[in-house]
Amino acid sequence: MFSEKFILLQQEGFLTQSSLSQGLTFLRKANIGDKERGLFYSAFFQLSIGVERFMKIIVILDFMVKNDLKIMTDRELKHNYGHKIKDLYSAVKRIATENDVNTDGFFHDGIEWDIIHFLHEFALTARYYNLSQLGGTSNSKDPLAEWWKIIFDLYLDEVTDAKRIKIQNESLATCDARGSNSFTMFHSLSGEIMTEYDLLTHPRIVEASSPHSVWFIIKILSPLFSVLKKCQRDVHTIEVSKGFNFPNVPYMDEFFPFLYSNRQSSLRRKKWN
Repeated sequence: MFSEKFILLQQEGFLTQSSLSQGLTFLRKANIGDKERGLFYSAFFQLSIGVERFMKIIVILDFMVKNDLKIMTDRELKHNYGHKIKDLYSAVKRIATENDVNTDGFFHDGIEWDIIHFLHEFALTARYYNLSQLGGTSNSKDPLAEWWKIIFDLYLDEVTDAKRIKIQNESLATCDARGSNSFTMFHSLSGEIMTEYDLLTHPRIVEASSPHSVWFIIKILSPLFSVLKKCQRDVHTIEVSKGFNFPNVPYMDEFFPFLYSNRQSSLRRKKWN
């Protein structure tokens, strides 16, 4: 009934859906403690894979529209894009422009662009940072340290003054009650030895900022989602014109219902899978 192309694209939809939803869930749960720190890496792996494959689906659908439903070869896809998330992002923006899809939601600066750049670097080299650094050959920056910069920017820009003051005052009050703010044996995400005050504030900074990091990723994906739906419609139009009884392309947007989330629901939601 359904073609091999349909089944393969369906499976790719499930894979991409799982990567994105798990990545968002892990990002929401990650923190600096021993039990939660590894979840940052899980989030980075899943999100870099999910964002890359999401955009590759769009590129493939656009190629089908322009080439009478012919599928781009694996070699063409790897040669043109590989794991280069920023190149794919530029390609999807170009596709949007060519199809009169609003590009106002695309980013070229700000924290959103910092996140795109971060995922790009992680997909290319930073995912190997720990092992490469051990061997003395790392050409990338520590992804945890780089993510801490993003977290702290979100903390300053998105978290309310009242909440930040509360975190600061309660942490200072705890240090005052103990009569101490000495250095500890724990390291921050940026690799520095933390004081007792740092040890109290950093987990709460991450906790306060993580919902906003999830929302910013939804913001990044939202305009891409519009391009996906446009390319999908165009493919289906061509299939109908050719008299296909069954489509070769599933309704790919149905794999990503969470991309309809607004800011309020995104900040509240903890599990995305």
